[in-house]
Amino acid sequence: MAKPETGTVSPTFGQAAEGASHHISGRCCNVKQEKITFGGMGKEPGKFFGNVGVAVSADNEIFVTDFDWKDQRVQVFSINGTYLRLLSTVVPGESKTMRPYGLASDAESGYLWVLGRRHVVQYSKNGQPIKKFDVSLKGVFPVIAMDVRNNKVIVGDLNTIMVFDPNGSRIWSSKLPTEEAIMGVTSDKEGNVLLTDWNKGVYKYNTYGVKIFEFGTCGKGQSISPRGICLDTSGRIIVANEYNDRVDIFTSQGEFVRSIAGIKFPQAVAMGPCGELVVTSRYNVIIFPRHMVLP
Repeated sequence: MAKPETGTVSPTFGQAAEGASHHISGRCCNVKQEKITFGGMGKEPGKFFGNVGVAVSADNEIFVTDFDWKDQRVQVFSINGTYLRLLSTVVPGESKTMRPYGLASDAESGYLWVLGRRHVVQYSKNGQPIKKFDVSLKGVFPVIAMDVRNNKVIVGDLNTIMVFDPNGSRIWSSKLPTEEAIMGVTSDKEGNVLLTDWNKGVYKYNTYGVKIFEFGTCGKGQSISPRGICLDTSGRIIVANEYNDRVDIFTSQGEFVRSIAGIKFPQAVAMGPCGELVVTSRYNVIIFPRHMVLP
């Protein structure tokens, strides 16, 4: 059951009136004033055992990967944390499910892309497997994102970033000059790829695989353990800072803006179409309303 919580808003960020709505990209979005936490450890619907990846669809549904050695699934919730349904990660053409490490929503078509150890599978939003392409990954927690603008699939594995077309043809790949692991990946409106490098910082690559930007998250807003990454509706960079128990927000040029603290071991982050920030932590999911995230 989702639990509303009272959150503290930075005085530099405006607070909307109770029951207010925002018009963003032609949508009218009801904005809750409370931070919502839901989940807890368990295998029943609405509970989690291995919740790592998260994505938010264009129609404000939250998809969360969840796995243990037997149950391998994606759970679906409303933007208010209400449990909606369960998706089984069946592999097309095979009689088994795969362990879902990461997932990404294709906002234009409504499809969901789920990353396993050997496959990337496209599903309908109701869980119908559509197609797959094969990958061979070695990392503990490989990650996936969609470049919606160019209809490309982005996969990060250990120190390698790869970009595929939807049929599985590799367009480009690049190795980071580090032995650390890629822990999060996303794409901006121009199709550039942004990723987090464990214990290092944030890197940005253009559509040809050339690194064009990087910043270390040191000093104010220091991040000793960057994991998930996403962008807000204004292009600001949002990074889960796992061992510092917070999410850090930077400008598009890597300048520290603020932190959202008090999140125990945040891992993956996703931005809803109306500005809600969704964060996975161990056995829980937290939804921050727009006024706690955006100015």
